[in-house]
Amino acid sequence: MKTIKFHNVYINANYTLLGRNEHSPVIENKVDKNLNDYYNKEKTVELGEISYQKESIKGILHKIKKHENDIDLLIGGDLQNQILATNFSAKDFNISHLGIYSACATFAEGLIIGAGFIESGLVKNAIITTSSHNLVSEKQFRFPIEYGAIRKKINTFTATGSVSAYLYKEGKIKIESATIGKVIDMKYDDPNNMGACMAPSAAEIIYEHLKSTGRKPDYYDIILTGDLGKCGILIVKEYLKRKYNLKIENIEDSGVLLFDAKNNSKIAGGSGPICLPLILFAKISKIKYRKILIIATGSLHSALSSNLKLSVPSISHAISLEVI
Repeated sequence: MKTIKFHNVYINANYTLLGRNEHSPVIENKVDKNLNDYYNKEKTVELGEISYQKESIKGILHKIKKHENDIDLLIGGDLQNQILATNFSAKDFNISHLGIYSACATFAEGLIIGAGFIESGLVKNAIITTSSHNLVSEKQFRFPIEYGAIRKKINTFTATGSVSAYLYKEGKIKIESATIGKVIDMKYDDPNNMGACMAPSAAEIIYEHLKSTGRKPDYYDIILTGDLGKCGILIVKEYLKRKYNLKIENIEDSGVLLFDAKNNSKIAGGSGPICLPLILFAKISKIKYRKILIIATGSLHSALSSNLKLSVPSISHAISLEVI
């Protein structure tokens, strides 16, 4: 797995928008905007998610006091089929656009791509954006909420909202390095247990990043995974211990933190591409952490692959951040 070193790329600013079910003491008062309407005054929840992402992009532009013509590149993705939310939000902005998909690891993939463009001097700045919506994802990947299907305790709950970040050559959070993951398939086929599906790729990317950089786990103040849930994070720890004799104590999962799943027996945690950046920007970066390793996790199944009875492959990306 390839590790890339960056020298002069920063997350200069971020804008976080939170949906109705994520209003918790964990980050409720630390986001830029809270929304109580799943539809956001639109006719469908799919259109609602598009409007979330539009608000997020407008929010970051307002925060950094820039206009559309000041931005060189807009990179984004979401969970809707053919990244519908991102494409339909991007069409309202006069910015060169790259649509990407890495499931719930999409935001981190965007950071890596954007950092590469800026480091090489091809662009001077970039906005990275993503979104997810509980009702949209539940309908697409499982059952519509109205169906009333009984949830398993291993199920995660897709978070609703949108996050955008502005990358520039100066800022408060430096993107120090990144290790790009590979697709890993353990032939596990339960899409309800995404934490178990993604755990091997998360463990492997942690090991590969530490190996390639020559670092030990305690080099970082915290290792923050994306949306493994409380079941998946336990598998990661056990996997690393058994395969690599690597014991990690300073690891937390964004999905678990978002819904306080450690104390909630009814849910394994949150999921979706906004989980990691929400927790990173609204909670972790505000604590006295200076060196942060984020591990974005993505379950690469689809409604079609599930109907074909295929297994659930996964991918994870690691990014080393330094808070200035």
